[in-house]
Amino acid sequence: MSVTKEFAVKIDTELSSCYDKRWTLVSQLESAEDTKKFYEKHYPNRVEEIEKATEKITRIKVEIAKINVQISSLNKVYDQDPWTRAFLVINSNGHVHSSMDCSTCFPTTRYQWLIQYSNDDEKTIVEDAGQDACTICYPSAPAEVLNRPSRIVTADKVAKAKAKAERDAKREARIAKEKANAPTKSGEFLYFKQGRYTHVIKTERTAVSEWLNNQYWILNSSNPEEQESKK
Repeated sequence: MSVTKEFAVKIDTELSSCYDKRWTLVSQLESAEDTKKFYEKHYPNRVEEIEKATEKITRIKVEIAKINVQISSLNKVYDQDPWTRAFLVINSNGHVHSSMDCSTCFPTTRYQWLIQYSNDDEKTIVEDAGQDACTICYPSAPAEVLNRPSRIVTADKVAKAKAKAERDAKREARIAKEKANAPTKSGEFLYFKQGRYTHVIKTERTAVSEWLNNQYWILNSSNPEEQESKK
């Protein structure tokens, strides 16, 4: 059959979700097995805890088996008429691979499936991957391409960019509010020294309050004879 971009993305989206679920379940299984071994070794009399761990292990294995059936079924669809794929290794300097079976990776390697490139031609993938393209998976990649920064946009990058934009917006809103309430027309704060210490006046209200306090202190300390007569 002739595979369309839409069809390839649909199948790979489902597969990616299955792999993520299986990874989570395998982590939970390892944790449950460790818990069971711990109680069996150190607290063999705590039968209830051991039974709970055993039940959890059984339940997780059943879930993994179900996921494996789904993965197998979807992989059969792919095997009938394979299409191009791209996978980014999840670490600080991870490369983009054409499959999860590259000789440079390991069984424990985690990938981010770049589903947006499913069924794209290899040239498009390599062009966008740039220096992140695996030279084993893409041996024909031109040197000038491998020297360019990656143009691939991942969900992680999108999330980081969104978080940065939100932080920047909050910072700009805070600065705008501070300038609107500042004691000067330019929006700058006022600074004054009092002995060894430097004080900052950030709002007009604080400036007025500080001025009134100083006036009161001046009036009540500048004429000690008058203060004495008022007593």
